[in-house]
Amino acid sequence: MLASPVMRGAATIGIGAAGGFVFFLLNLPLPWVLGSLAGAALITQVSTFRPSLPQAWRSYAMVAIGTMLGTGFTPDVVARAGTWGISLAAMSLLSFAFGLFAYAVFRRWGDMNRETALFSAMPGGLSVVTMLAEHYKTEANRVVLCHTARLVVLLASAPLLLEWMSGLDLSAANQTAFTAPEAFDLTEHGKLALVALASWYLASLLRFPSVMLLLPLLTSAVLHASGTSTVHVPILLSILAQIVIGSGVGARFAKYTLRQIARDGWLAGLVGIVLAAGSLAAAFILATFTGGDIAPLFLAYLPGGAPELGVVALALMIDPAMVAAHHVLRVFLIVAILPYAASRVGTPRKERR
Repeated sequence: MLASPVMRGAATIGIGAAGGFVFFLLNLPLPWVLGSLAGAALITQVSTFRPSLPQAWRSYAMVAIGTMLGTGFTPDVVARAGTWGISLAAMSLLSFAFGLFAYAVFRRWGDMNRETALFSAMPGGLSVVTMLAEHYKTEANRVVLCHTARLVVLLASAPLLLEWMSGLDLSAANQTAFTAPEAFDLTEHGKLALVALASWYLASLLRFPSVMLLLPLLTSAVLHASGTSTVHVPILLSILAQIVIGSGVGARFAKYTLRQIARDGWLAGLVGIVLAAGSLAAAFILATFTGGDIAPLFLAYLPGGAPELGVVALALMIDPAMVAAHHVLRVFLIVAILPYAASRVGTPRKERR
């Protein structure tokens, strides 16, 4: 059934869109991300259909999200970027502490070898983690499940915590984008589309983790920071990108039985709750000392995926540029540190006898 990857991908998008629309009608926060995630994850457990998306489709969504995040780097935002130094340093230290904590938990209670625990404990950067995991003695499926379960917890808890601590009416954000949509300008939006397409082409030639997100983000940021462009990605394309991201996360559960999810998912979810609480506490502390806003600091400190949490910042319009800058730095830190840490913890597969 639906042997063609394109047909299976279209069905997966349809399921995700249906879940997002239900969440939208119920006026739940982050409907297009959480609704599509819930729809895709649910269908994996209640039917024989196994949702999946062609890898290229996720790449297209990453380009769209990177471009959207880049539009937040207006001249005003760039002018205050120098004030992010303390926050970026705090995020780096916090990520290191989060990784150590998660590693200790997975080693003590997760019945994992050192390599699997290390890769499962990384505070984000799943594309980096999965790419490097192939070269070490890891249980790759468990690594991906731990990252997915933690990400689901972070995505579900973030809106609730944001609403509690800041008093934001997040359900109202669902309607805002439709009440005053940006007028379409063929010249300006065409310019943005050409830059996104050029970024996609260049990114396809490079072999660097998360380049499909990072390069469009950089080019869009330069375009908007210089004042060359002021337009944003159209709302329908933004919603489609959110559905692709949410459906992609939910579809990962197709690889696991309920028993496997119960074995590792509960522990990773519990770690996610602790890390969300730690992120919230750190945001409160830093906001007290620096006078910054708690909400963007909280989103910036959450140890999840850059595209997923970038989408949260975009959907809720909580300083997307500042949040994106922190998550991009985290990706670079993981790229720099993980190979060294893995070489210290375990031996590459090719060297094993």
